Amino acid sequence: MCRVLILLACLAAVALAIQVVPQPVSASDNELVVTQELVDKINSGKNGWTARLDNGAVSRKTRGQLKRLMGTRLEGGPKLPLKTEFEVSSVPASYDARTAFPQCSDIQRIRDQSDCGSCWAFGSVEAMSDRNCIFLKKNLSLSTQDVNSCCGSCGDGCNGGFPGGAYSYWKSSGVVTDSCDPYSLPPCSHHLPNATNPPPCPANEYPTPKCVKKCNDTEVWSSSLHHGGKIYSITQGAAAIQAEILANGPVTTAFNVYEDFLSYSGGVYKHTTGSLLGGHAVKILGWGVDGTTPYWIVANSWNTNWGLGGFFWMIRGTNNCGFESEINAGIPLN
Repeated sequence: MCRVLILLACLAAVALAIQVVPQPVSASDNELVVTQELVDKINSGKNGWTARLDNGAVSRKTRGQLKRLMGTRLEGGPKLPLKTEFEVSSVPASYDARTAFPQCSDIQRIRDQSDCGSCWAFGSVEAMSDRNCIFLKKNLSLSTQDVNSCCGSCGDGCNGGFPGGAYSYWKSSGVVTDSCDPYSLPPCSHHLPNATNPPPCPANEYPTPKCVKKCNDTEVWSSSLHHGGKIYSITQGAAAIQAEILANGPVTTAFNVYEDFLSYSGGVYKHTTGSLLGGHAVKILGWGVDGTTPYWIVANSWNTNWGLGGFFWMIRGTNNCGFESEINAGIPLN
């Protein structure tokens, strides 16, 4: 077995860390972001990916609404210990945790954060749930609502938070199951024309659901808790991320979202046009190659009507949009 030793002194990738400048409120915040003009501009170029106008979770949204949806805070907040050593025998050209662990239903699942900036909790809890199945053989979903509503040190719920805080909460307080504390914000059609089922989302973002710490079924809160053991960050780039996923399962990443990303419908995404909207957190579950272009396989939380059934491919190895410099992961304790 080859031993891949990645030392702190080699962290040149840290220089690529995400820097996000808060975006001021302006008159342009009332304008729609995904327009036919934007879609045509993307599709007329040789970008390696395609766009569409009506794209599920983000259709018919203004710039101001979309900024609120980007709830991952990329500066400040808890920083997890850095993992510096990885062991793999070899890294295959392609890998997909959905096929590697077919018994783990949550790896296949696309969640819906609704009109709430809780992506920081979704991207974290999804990877935690996957690793519970992989390590402990417990095929269960952990509660995004518990993390979003009850973790006071994580941020401000629907108004934004830190993935690192979510992992720290998993270790210190534990996270209950989704059946104990399910996500109470309803799926909504995100302003698709004439939508009735599900109904349109509200004009303004939902408030953060109240933390009650009481199961809504026969479970008891304390006995429904599942804790993380070792938690850590990875900042050393694509090879380290691949080694981590291959050894331990899906990871959480945070990245900058630009206007063109909202229109993604297929292919390998790389930032092409448009201004910055904010930070977003998602789950990486594998990788592949499209022709000669390497990519990550990623699960989003904007329901299955967006992108590739809720998933997308992000270009791999270039730290596009800071995608490879803000990785968090952990090993479950129970």
